[in-house]
Amino acid sequence: MSESKSTTGALSELRRLLPYVQRYRSRTALGLLFITLSNICSTTVPHVVGTTIDAVKSSGTTQSDLVWLISQIIALTIGSGFFMFCTRRTIIVMSRLVEEDLRNDFVNALRVQPSKFFHDRSTGSLLAHFSNDIGSVREFIGPAIMYTANTITTFAFALSWMVNLNGWLSIAILIPVPLVSTLTYRLGRRIHASYRIVQEHYEHITTHAQETASGIRVVRAYARGEDESERFDQLSRDYYSKNMRLARIQAMMMPGMTVLFNLSYVIVIGVGGWLVARNELTVGELTQFFIYLNQLLWPIAAIGWVTSMIQRGAASIGRLGAIIDAPSTIVSGNASTGQINGKVEFRNVTLRYDGRSDVLQDVSFSIAPGESLGIVGSVGSGKSSIIGLLPRLYDVSEGSVLIDGHDVRQYQLGTLRAGIAVVPQESFLFSDTIRENIRFGRPTATDQEVAHAAEIAQLPTDISTLPGGFDTVVGERGVTLSGGQKQRTSLARAIVSDPRILILDDALSAVDASTEERIMSGLENVMKGRTTIVISHRISTVQRCSTIIVLDKGKIVESGSHDELLQRRGLYFDMYERQQLEQQIS
Repeated sequence: MSESKSTTGALSELRRLLPYVQRYRSRTALGLLFITLSNICSTTVPHVVGTTIDAVKSSGTTQSDLVWLISQIIALTIGSGFFMFCTRRTIIVMSRLVEEDLRNDFVNALRVQPSKFFHDRSTGSLLAHFSNDIGSVREFIGPAIMYTANTITTFAFALSWMVNLNGWLSIAILIPVPLVSTLTYRLGRRIHASYRIVQEHYEHITTHAQETASGIRVVRAYARGEDESERFDQLSRDYYSKNMRLARIQAMMMPGMTVLFNLSYVIVIGVGGWLVARNELTVGELTQFFIYLNQLLWPIAAIGWVTSMIQRGAASIGRLGAIIDAPSTIVSGNASTGQINGKVEFRNVTLRYDGRSDVLQDVSFSIAPGESLGIVGSVGSGKSSIIGLLPRLYDVSEGSVLIDGHDVRQYQLGTLRAGIAVVPQESFLFSDTIRENIRFGRPTATDQEVAHAAEIAQLPTDISTLPGGFDTVVGERGVTLSGGQKQRTSLARAIVSDPRILILDDALSAVDASTEERIMSGLENVMKGRTTIVISHRISTVQRCSTIIVLDKGKIVESGSHDELLQRRGLYFDMYERQQLEQQIS
């Protein structure tokens, strides 16, 4: 029962590939036609060779007859090779095209997933899918389909010739075939299970390597290099042992095929020799049987190899399908909302993650176009959760978030997010130049616009000290820059994108107070005419905002201007007094 379920599961997973293969059905059909023509030529060669041998023994054969027969052998051999070349040019190329489609679909599936999707999966795991799994699927679609078709057509044509020569000898040769089928089925099922385990463990290795490389500063700071090396060594040993288990199973396939195939040679020698001795079979016809057996050697051996690729492909497409078919909880709206002006309103918004306790509770506020809102609060009060709701990184649990009077869920995601720029506290920079990192916000931005945005973000002084200026490559995640430089580069990226809604999520936490003051002064012109939301733990960062709200445990406990909140002598006043004291002490 378990074997049947395993086979059914593999076939079910492989059905996912049908839409991809159907896109290139004409190319696939041509490939199957070419491989059929190739095998017609190759399986005709033994017949001509046998006829030539018998003709040599015949006294009535002329030299021109032999030349004609040899010419046929040469022509058929060339034809077989040419059509096999055409097969590879169609089916193998088709598999590469499907591989490209799979990669695109995989990336597109990741692009529309909500933030929670990435919280539940590591980067290394996704990279393992992108590299190993897609490659295994490509091997199944290309070589596996080609060699399966080759095996079927070679068997069909070779057996038709053999049956035509001597039916009983042909039947005797097929005795080992049921044994081959049994061996293939049992080992194939074990390969499928083992390969899935290997791929899952490869995720762990990739994740560990990626995290260690990304966090190399932390590893060195805490002198954990040896520990991380030992951990990676243990993961590698586990991966090696699981791979060796898979290799041992695969290694049983070919020797088993060879042993069973050699039984056919014994049958041909024994039965065929007996028939020749009784003059029921000629030497040329017996030679044909041997050549046909040699032609069937690779197709039979390929059964094991193809079975391994099919099982690996089935395991990989199943893992990829779990990503590609994962439903996105963030569905793009289709309302014709037009360009965003910048009016923002939260109506009784409650947010909870995975049904747990409320992160935000009954939050309501509004911002008119062109005004600014400051948000302050203690750690874990829900500040960043508010700004995540605007570009729909996640959706509200209760209530609604509106922009220009429309629920954000009605907007097309592209339109919504194009009108919003977020500068996060943890700035992410690509392994590219500073210029291109800033221009990422708007690829059409001119060099002058990039330089102007950098000037507002107080970057020119830092850039002038770099060897390549704006063309300095910052390394992975901006590793060559300080925390403050990365934040300011991220800020310049948001400025150059010219959004209608600008959100600063504690975006100046890594810069000193004087630099912060210069940046905020420069931002005053940028903030004019656009809605700005500033989140910070520093009162000095938000005090210029039109309105300030104070969050505590997911609720708005105070709201007003800077002066109004100080007069109320509440939580905001306490934060202000504490920070003033800290500044005086420092």
